[in-house]
Amino acid sequence: MTTVKQLGIIILLSFGVAFLIYKWHPKSPALYLVAGQLRPDEVTLNQVLKLEKEGGVVWIDARKGLDYQKGHVEGAFLLNEQEDFFALLEPIWAKLQNLSDLPFVVYCGSESCVASRKVADKLRDSVGIAEVYILSGGDEVLRKSGLIN
Repeated sequence: MTTVKQLGIIILLSFGVAFLIYKWHPKSPALYLVAGQLRPDEVTLNQVLKLEKEGGVVWIDARKGLDYQKGHVEGAFLLNEQEDFFALLEPIWAKLQNLSDLPFVVYCGSESCVASRKVADKLRDSVGIAEVYILSGGDEVLRKSGLIN
């Protein structure tokens, strides 16, 4: 076998292995995402900061309780899918009802995290909060901006 053939086989095998790793890795990036395209219920950090200046927002942390304890946005409430959502909701129910006229912003651990979407859906469907947004970029953008203490 010539050196060129061996090199070609090695390159082909490398691409095959790289593709398989990408396909099955839980945190593989979505190749189809285009910067700036948000779903209707998603907001950027700049949009949230503008809402906060205009009248305030209610922050909801959809990460695990341990991550919440390590650091969260000041004043954020912990509500997540990994633990019992309604058990976490019960002690803060009255506070959330008093704040229900404000927009709610839910964030989780990363851009690809689905926990914030699940919590936002529960806030809309089960709790009856009308204005619920999902922070694009998750806690990564909050850490970069220094909002997670």
